[in-house]
Amino acid sequence: MKLDPFYDLDVVLVCGLPASGKSHFSRGYFNRDGRKRVNRKEIRRSLHQMTTFGEAWNEALFDSGDEGLVKHVERRILEHLLHGGQKVLIDNTSVTVASRKSYVQIARQMHKSIGVIFLNTPLKTCIQRNSGRDFPVPDVAIVNLSVSQQIPRSGEGFDELLIIGEY
Repeated sequence: MKLDPFYDLDVVLVCGLPASGKSHFSRGYFNRDGRKRVNRKEIRRSLHQMTTFGEAWNEALFDSGDEGLVKHVERRILEHLLHGGQKVLIDNTSVTVASRKSYVQIARQMHKSIGVIFLNTPLKTCIQRNSGRDFPVPDVAIVNLSVSQQIPRSGEGFDELLIIGEY
């Protein structure tokens, strides 16, 4: 696994199915390089807890009506960090070309470099891992994302691209 080129990039997007190992991979390989992490699931959790006076959050409480706000907050955080000269790691599913496009656009608009690391973990493994979580994602959601999954390709505009088999 050749990660050295990614350490120099302004933005690294780590993506794959739920329970593919994105957060674990990110902590293991990018936690020590001073990068700031941006994750929609954490934004959803914070939004829920903020608006419900600290009530505990889990995936079952996800309200798709809030997703526009979550994406807006994510974008503003990303822009703020990049404007301040921070390197950023984005840890999200982003399994389609369309879901990755906005990150490339932001990076280009801000004259920043960007790379993608795609964890191509088999569906069966993701479902098994997910079942062991405290708050699992519904299996049907993982299956649906798997069906729509598009492996990143060089034509998407990333400076670096790495596909990792099972992680």
